[in-house]
Amino acid sequence: MEWLCIDFLNSDWRDWRGSGKRENRLDKKGWLESFLQQWNLPVPAPADEKVRLSLLQLREQMRRIVMAVVRGEAAQPEDVDALNRALVLAPSYMHVTADSDGLGYMLEQVNPAQGWELIHGRIAESFAQLLTSQDVRRIKICDNDDCQWVFFDESRNRVRRWCDDKMCGNLMKVRRFRERQKEKG
Repeated sequence: MEWLCIDFLNSDWRDWRGSGKRENRLDKKGWLESFLQQWNLPVPAPADEKVRLSLLQLREQMRRIVMAVVRGEAAQPEDVDALNRALVLAPSYMHVTADSDGLGYMLEQVNPAQGWELIHGRIAESFAQLLTSQDVRRIKICDNDDCQWVFFDESRNRVRRWCDDKMCGNLMKVRRFRERQKEKG
């Protein structure tokens, strides 16, 4: 299951192999446009410094909420308030239209917001839906301290520990094996 908000949260990339490298993909040329296209969001005018800072702030507030959820704690009220302020940026309403043959009707969601306000609102909406419509115990942060990737655990019994078993999972197993070998030797 893919989530807009999780892709956004993971725009704070960290090298899972342990080099210590970290990349803010929101600052990477072309990444934001690609992200918006992937999620079928309109690509507004290039992000200026104010937009960039507000995106960074939203991401950090969302990450603090995720960290609280992972620890089984309540999120800070100021972070929840910030999420609610972002939700207000993209209000929507339902609109009924006739379908193509004119014999039936369709319900569509209309959003009068545009530009970066719409982007903020959609990211916040995705995050709010994740928090309220899913089992929050499935929202996790990779156990590889070098990675810290946010993911949604779809395993049957919610025991997944790593964002990817083949990358972080194998790396952590090898590290534990080598540590045990050092202790023996």
